[in-house]
Amino acid sequence: MQKLSIAICTLLAVGSAAPVLAQDPAVVEALAPLMMAGDRRAYDGALFAQSLGHPDEGVRRFAAMTIGRIGDRRGTPLLVTALKDQNRAVVTDAIFALGLLQDTSAVGPILARLRDPDTLATDAAAEAASALSKIGGEAAARFLSDVLATGAGLSRERRAAMVPNALLESWRMGKLASIPAILPYASDTSVDLRWRSIYALARLRAPEAANVILRGIRDDDAMVRETAAKALTRAFADSGQLPARTVLAELGRAFDDTRPGVRINALAAAATWRDSALSSRAIRLLSDPDANVRVQAVVTLGETRGEAALVAIDGVFDRRDASWAMRRAALTALARADTARFARRALGWTRSNDVRERIAALEGWGTARPSDDGVFRAGIVDADPRVQAAALEAWRTARGRADSAIVDVARGWLRERDSDLRGAALGVIRRGATLGDLDAVMAAWRAGGSDTELDARLAALAVLSDLARRTPDLVDRLSDPARRWFLERPAESLLRAAASRDWPALAERWGPAWPVETGRSLEDYRGVVRTFLLAKQNPKVILEVEGKGSVELELLAREAPLTVANFLRLVDRRYFDGNRWHRVVPNFVVQDGDRTGTGNGGPGWAIRDEINRERYSVPMLGMALSGPDTGGSQWFINLSAQPHLDGRYTIFGRVSGSYATLPRIVQGDVIRSIHR
Repeated sequence: MQKLSIAICTLLAVGSAAPVLAQDPAVVEALAPLMMAGDRRAYDGALFAQSLGHPDEGVRRFAAMTIGRIGDRRGTPLLVTALKDQNRAVVTDAIFALGLLQDTSAVGPILARLRDPDTLATDAAAEAASALSKIGGEAAARFLSDVLATGAGLSRERRAAMVPNALLESWRMGKLASIPAILPYASDTSVDLRWRSIYALARLRAPEAANVILRGIRDDDAMVRETAAKALTRAFADSGQLPARTVLAELGRAFDDTRPGVRINALAAAATWRDSALSSRAIRLLSDPDANVRVQAVVTLGETRGEAALVAIDGVFDRRDASWAMRRAALTALARADTARFARRALGWTRSNDVRERIAALEGWGTARPSDDGVFRAGIVDADPRVQAAALEAWRTARGRADSAIVDVARGWLRERDSDLRGAALGVIRRGATLGDLDAVMAAWRAGGSDTELDARLAALAVLSDLARRTPDLVDRLSDPARRWFLERPAESLLRAAASRDWPALAERWGPAWPVETGRSLEDYRGVVRTFLLAKQNPKVILEVEGKGSVELELLAREAPLTVANFLRLVDRRYFDGNRWHRVVPNFVVQDGDRTGTGNGGPGWAIRDEINRERYSVPMLGMALSGPDTGGSQWFINLSAQPHLDGRYTIFGRVSGSYATLPRIVQGDVIRSIHR
């Protein structure tokens, strides 16, 4: 597996505006050998102490950011010292980095810095609110509550800088969050503060905020209405003792909102009520002008049910204006609610030339759970391995892991060369594997004959880890000559990390997950520095969607250089051209980057996370992950503000042109091309 080290990210100066790099470009290239240890967990206290004392402010900034990204709390004292730096940008980055470390010992120094009457950048004060929310603890929670309620003795300017983030990030505090301090902002004259408070109260699921959120669905601002509508689920309404009739009436009213996002969120919330009283109003939205409202209407009708709803869903297949995404949603809804109607509609999809439709039909049968296994047995002999894997997964869903027929098929696939098939098979036998499966599972580890099969190897390791819990001497059994190769240290850090978490005895043989062997030279990283960090402007690409239009994306090369380099490498290979959007969640995200179209594919390598200070406030380009440091080729664009994604998924671009094309994209649409 090719590894892309995050170490180059240490050469960043991250901010909401254009980053300030080292004043002398030669300093960047000169420091690259020192700052690029090839492993984000390779903490070097002496190096960081020296770098934080460097006369160049750019060096100090990316040193502070590096400490935060490494995640080693031994760096906390150095960052605390950096809070007194004379450069305001260095202080801001140090505060952000302390938030990444989540070390409660940093709370006191951050509070002291905030109370210091000297000059503190507005960005630093705002970042301090976010950092304290991430760190958590009673002292941080008490201070943020005071900031919202009384000002905590801060100057008016400093408090004003902190309040927006203190509101928006308060959901991270959980039970320590002060609901009484947040509630008044829900009726503030500032739209921004109203939205932030409603968002936080909804994420906190505070029962005492129920009526405030209910009123929010009638707010003058569409963003507030979207947020409130999404929160009005049955579970939340029950916890806040809101009358069902009142909530359903407000959601039904929101179905007619002028803003598509409000209609989508209201439909999604209505689905949780499973009340057929809303069906007639939701049926009207099957003809909504917005394509994704129509898709969400199908999903909601599948949950509200009732004969009228089921007839309407069934009728989607006969509509000329129904997109593939709409029909896909209809098939799924029928599988959950009406087996007879589903069976009739699934017949054509099962025989379709479109792989996506055969997979969708099988997934539906997994939900419908037919008494006969014929449809699954037909699927596992399909010509396309993606369909075969889907058939096995659906069969398991319908019958359970213990079904002997399914397990027999899975055991027969453990030596298949196709990684999708082996991954599905390993998933089936995981809980019930015996010592008799040991050699076959080890064969599954090697069957692909390539070092790019990380997912299959992780699946095999999961099976063996579970088996080890039932067989304490399993590592000893692996010591015989025929199996000893498995005890050799694998190059993939994600495998070693999984062993450290799930199979300590094996981890002792393999060694620690870190450092990472990147396979790259320092000159490789200097090339990235010269191409991206020292460039005068960020690169841009054009995303063209067939039949929908184009989207211009500015790639944030200084904030996430390795991610941008990886993305452009794939763009130049035309990797994304002709792909279909395999995941579109209305008013949430559109996602691509999987050439298999199943959501399970990747390029054959992984890259490191490059968390930065950008936020998912407007449509941003982010890396999709299946866990830390697992990015490869799949990426997404958020369609609405999603603060809960901040700090979890690398942001490496933003929509720089019109947003108009984005909300028109539905699942199954084709990416004609992405080009520079």
